Amino acid sequence: MVNARILLAAALIAVLTGCTAAGRAGDSDRSSADSATPTTKSTQPGLEAWIYPGSTGEDTCGAVAEYRDGRLRTGVLKPQYWDVDPSGALKLLDSDTHPCNGFSEANAADIKAHSAAQYTTVSAMDRPAIAALVSDPARRTAAVGSLTELAKRIGFTGVDIDFEDFWVWTADDESGYETFLAELAESLHRAGLKLQVDAPVETHDGDSVFSYAAVMRAGVDQLVVMDYGRQFNTPAGQRCWAISPHSWVREAVTYAQSQVPDKDRLVIGLPSYGFTAPDPCVTDKVKDSVPLTTIRRAPGYSDDPATTAARRDAASGEVRWTAGGTLYDYTDQQGMDAKLAVLQQLGVTHVSVWALGGNPWFSANPRVR
Repeated sequence: MVNARILLAAALIAVLTGCTAAGRAGDSDRSSADSATPTTKSTQPGLEAWIYPGSTGEDTCGAVAEYRDGRLRTGVLKPQYWDVDPSGALKLLDSDTHPCNGFSEANAADIKAHSAAQYTTVSAMDRPAIAALVSDPARRTAAVGSLTELAKRIGFTGVDIDFEDFWVWTADDESGYETFLAELAESLHRAGLKLQVDAPVETHDGDSVFSYAAVMRAGVDQLVVMDYGRQFNTPAGQRCWAISPHSWVREAVTYAQSQVPDKDRLVIGLPSYGFTAPDPCVTDKVKDSVPLTTIRRAPGYSDDPATTAARRDAASGEVRWTAGGTLYDYTDQQGMDAKLAVLQQLGVTHVSVWALGGNPWFSANPRVR
């Protein structure tokens, strides 16, 4: 049995000493990060973080001050500069329409000044928009050209593809997606750039039509498994599960490592946010990706250490309580440390945090509460 303090200290040392830049078990499972047995030798994970655009006054606006404190000077920043419109065309999210973190030459330069590597994230959350893009050769060609041109022009490391709604994809969607990735990878590689692809959590072959192995064969440089969102699989009538229970993370990471054995080509996404939901859970009424700065204004929130300790879920490290028929769940710094320790025990060498902007960071960073 591993000593918990040693594990946590190792994880924190990894953050303090610098990070190398990157070139569905429910609440009833009470196992915690502290009781995990390492499967591989502990390593120092390289850190990455996503940044998403927004409007003035939103929590995401805090991302700039956060990355400027130097936490990712030797890591990776991934601002979302693109999304896909319903017709399947790319849309640039510029700073005129998205004052916080939208694209501009100056914003891109600031990202570069505070990180060792940078990727422009492209987001598409709805299957119809994704299908419209990947099924049409002309749209694929236009997207490949636009993505390559911008990344090269602003001197970024490459492109990060975040296409989701995976669970309703068809086999044709997956085939078109793999074709799009192959075309984009070829274009980026010709320009000396790299391709990251964000992937759903899978624990077995066939969990979805998304194939880790096939995506990697398309020429992708790194697969980023977004290892969070377990609450959306809560059975009816139960309290919502945590965002990322440790046992589920272990299962998912082990499967991902079997599909992507090269550690430098596998990145694991770690959640730094909260959610609210009816209690009992109604999954289509979950409000996800709620920043901690917002959670702090929720009924019943407390910074009292004893209250926080009593509310902490040992199976996930997250802090959970109910008030007025609503469940509140968030990851604080101690929860971040515990989640990082689990990934470190599993030999993960690249970790991407969702997201900067009003959310906690690791406690080893002396400048961040």
